[in-house]
Amino acid sequence: MKNIRLSVMLYTGFSLVALIAVLVGTIGLLGERTMEHEIRVLGEVRMPAVLSLNEIDSARQSIHAQTLESLLFPQITNNTLNHLKKLAEGQKSSWLRMDAAIKLYSDLPQSEEGGALFRQFNQEYSQWKDQYRELDSQMERLSRTSDSTEYETLFNVYREQSLAIAPLTGALSGDIARMVEYNRNHTLQTVSDADASAVQSMIILATIMILGFLVALACGWFITRHTLRLLGGEPAEVMRIVDQVAEGDLTIAIKLRPGDSDSLLARFDQMIVKIRRLMKEVSEASLQVSAAAEELSASSAQTNAQVQLQQAEITQVATAMNQMTATVLDVASNASAAARAAQSADSDTSAGMEAVSEVVQAINNLAKEVESITGNILKLVDDSKEIGGVLDVIQSIAEQTNLLALNAAIEAARAGDHGRGFAVVADEVRSLASRTQDSTEDIKDRIDRVQNSSALAANQMEEGQSLALQTVEKAGLAGDALKTISAAVASINDMNAQIATAAEEQSSVAEEINRNVSNITQAIDETATAASQVTSASQELAVLSASLQRNVQQFKIS
Repeated sequence: MKNIRLSVMLYTGFSLVALIAVLVGTIGLLGERTMEHEIRVLGEVRMPAVLSLNEIDSARQSIHAQTLESLLFPQITNNTLNHLKKLAEGQKSSWLRMDAAIKLYSDLPQSEEGGALFRQFNQEYSQWKDQYRELDSQMERLSRTSDSTEYETLFNVYREQSLAIAPLTGALSGDIARMVEYNRNHTLQTVSDADASAVQSMIILATIMILGFLVALACGWFITRHTLRLLGGEPAEVMRIVDQVAEGDLTIAIKLRPGDSDSLLARFDQMIVKIRRLMKEVSEASLQVSAAAEELSASSAQTNAQVQLQQAEITQVATAMNQMTATVLDVASNASAAARAAQSADSDTSAGMEAVSEVVQAINNLAKEVESITGNILKLVDDSKEIGGVLDVIQSIAEQTNLLALNAAIEAARAGDHGRGFAVVADEVRSLASRTQDSTEDIKDRIDRVQNSSALAANQMEEGQSLALQTVEKAGLAGDALKTISAAVASINDMNAQIATAAEEQSSVAEEINRNVSNITQAIDETATAASQVTSASQELAVLSASLQRNVQQFKIS
């Protein structure tokens, strides 16, 4: 697990959270679609069916009541005829109402059982209607006659026909009651199914939300633990150590966790140890170079004095021959020592340049790692913003669901007692939408806090990267100084070669001094020039050595 990249863990963790959020939204939508279907069935089928049956039964009762009322007038009077005419007109209105209600009921979707009940009702209704048509015709004849004897005869026939139609009227009333009971039971079943679907959706949503919270909590804990293990400590502590090292303090003691050898802080501690050891070696080498420069300067001064003395006492060459020979040998010995010291300084300078190059490379690698971590944290900010967009969509869906539930509650209130169960369902849907909205706002607040923390971490990483680049620049300056020292040492080697040549020439001139004094004079002039050059080079070497010591002293190594 420790080899998994931080970006992969972040992508995986937030992908799981996003997947759970999508799953919650999908289940919520499916539950809403199911409840919407049940509500549509209630509003478009069940409730209109019950209303139509009530209208049919009401019209039937009106027709039956008008028929019974007409039986209250067995004898003809002027008021009787007028009343019978009004009853006949009422019968026509009731028949129109009944036919319209039956037409509305027949247009509604029917199940197999409901269709069978309606077909049976239609058969009995056709018979009942045919018989009632004859009864209505008899009532019209009663309302038009003016003869009392004819009226009594017609009234007796009307009464017998009304008594004969009574069983069929009772059967028709039973059919209507069975259809009403059937639709009432289906309405209650639809409400029960919607309630069960809502409860199941709530349970599933609560389970998934709890699971999502646990997954998010586990991912956050694991990613935080893994990040701290990669860094080796708290980011603020790591930055403090890096700042202290960047200021040149190599004496810092880093407290590592037990068994920590692979974290960034552990590798940084190893780098500090190597740099501290390198700085000690460079400091010692600079001291050696300084000592060698002082010796070289003293030797060159001595050589210069001897040459001037030889020039002053050229007339005493013959008597001072032995002393000049000894001086030439001293010059050759000093030139050899200077050559060895210069070679040693050149070797130490090369080692210092290699060490500085390693320091630059290590700090560059550190800057690249910091840049990579900064990019990953910025990617985390972008992903959390996308999750915030998904939460906005879920919140919008919850608000729309709440509005639909409120509208459904209003419609249920309008329906009165028949919409009471529907109002309970609408209230539960609105409560579920409200809780979904509250949970979405809570998740959004937490993601906002994650975005703020990620942005702060990215800024801190950028500051660390800037400090690392400054350290690279300082190490580059040290490398440039070592290159200058190396060039000076090469120049000293060249001068030492010239001194050796001059010493050989002086030895040759000493052997032939009796033959050519002029050649000795020329050789002495050349020796004086070479001695001046050696003095100048030794002074430059001393300056470079002091500069190297000042650069090294910027680092605290003890």
